[in-house]
Amino acid sequence: MEFKVSEETYTILFKLVFSIAAGLLIGLEREHRTKTEIFAGIRTFPLISILGMLSALVADKYWSGILYFTFGGVVLLALINYFLEYKRDIGSTTEIATFIAFIIGILTYHEHYYIAAFLSVVTTGLLALKRTLEMFAKNISEEDLFAILKFALVTIVIYPLLPDRSFGPFDAFNPKSIWKMVVLVSVIDFTAYTVLRWKGTKTLWITGIIGGMISSTAVSYELSKLSKKFKTITYSALFGIVLAWLVMNFRVIILSGVVDFRVSVHLLFPLTVLSIFYIAVLSVIYIKNKENITRESQQEIPFTNPFQITSALQFGIIYAAVIFITKALQHFYGEKGVFIASFVSGIIDVDAITLSLSNMAGHGSLDISIAVKSIILAVISNSIFKYTYIAVFGNRELVRNMTVFLAITLIFGGFYLLSF
Repeated sequence: MEFKVSEETYTILFKLVFSIAAGLLIGLEREHRTKTEIFAGIRTFPLISILGMLSALVADKYWSGILYFTFGGVVLLALINYFLEYKRDIGSTTEIATFIAFIIGILTYHEHYYIAAFLSVVTTGLLALKRTLEMFAKNISEEDLFAILKFALVTIVIYPLLPDRSFGPFDAFNPKSIWKMVVLVSVIDFTAYTVLRWKGTKTLWITGIIGGMISSTAVSYELSKLSKKFKTITYSALFGIVLAWLVMNFRVIILSGVVDFRVSVHLLFPLTVLSIFYIAVLSVIYIKNKENITRESQQEIPFTNPFQITSALQFGIIYAAVIFITKALQHFYGEKGVFIASFVSGIIDVDAITLSLSNMAGHGSLDISIAVKSIILAVISNSIFKYTYIAVFGNRELVRNMTVFLAITLIFGGFYLLSF
């Protein structure tokens, strides 16, 4: 009898190796976490994943009832171990992880490789972050808990209920499309707030980076006020504000890319070059004032939860208004109308005009080059508006330095708009 290895055999071998790797990742964390002998560790979890994969194979090819026995056996072993450890109050995390490992094996057989890998990584992450997650849950405030519930309401409950159709003048209003942008910005805001709660605000440059994800305008306003109140933090405030402006540039690239990747590609060059200019000037300032910056770097500033239902609704209203104004001006004035709308809306918010123009470009109702130039114009007008806050509320040293960054924005932005 000739021994042959078919293509199907290679496929099954690959699935076995994949199951072993997925189970091994979970088992490695369990073995590392528990120094004593445990129910399932670095050897058992890969075996459970293999069992799940082979059970799915047998169920598919030979006998469908095999899954009842194999999965039932895993459940029985987990239950026995749980009751043996009940008095020690160890919990049921490992037992549940074994069920997931078995299911990962089944998913692997049916070639859901990404889902299997995702489950393996997420399960391992949840197991490894035990102490961090427990500390977070214990230290969370009532305000934070309600913020999480509000975030879930905005992103999970409301969005599926909204109709996906356009209506109103110029077909400008699509509830589902508008709320999708609300969800997108809410995710960014909530992520930034979570990091702030985790890391704190001991350094103003961290506030600038994280705050730039939420609102570079708010960062400019808050740090300008602090610079006038505490003149000793002038350079720390400067770094925080400029870093927030930098983050805003890349946030615009990312937001446009989520809606239409082509717009993001065209924005990558001008906004990256502008950011490089920011970094170059900031580096010169740092070299000249290194001692002052080092001394000022440890300043605690208060912050509150930025995520509110009213804020989400406010953004939705702004976004809808921007779409309406943009389409109306485009209808009456063509390309000039889009530029006017971009400059006006950029004063209020860059995200809304970025998302609306990217959405219009993606649907073919606006040329990509016009959308890109309009977004750049919105960035310029937003910079002017933020500088106004700085000029009114900041101290003279901060205003003098930020004037350089505004000049860079105006000169380079104007050059790009006229040349490309």
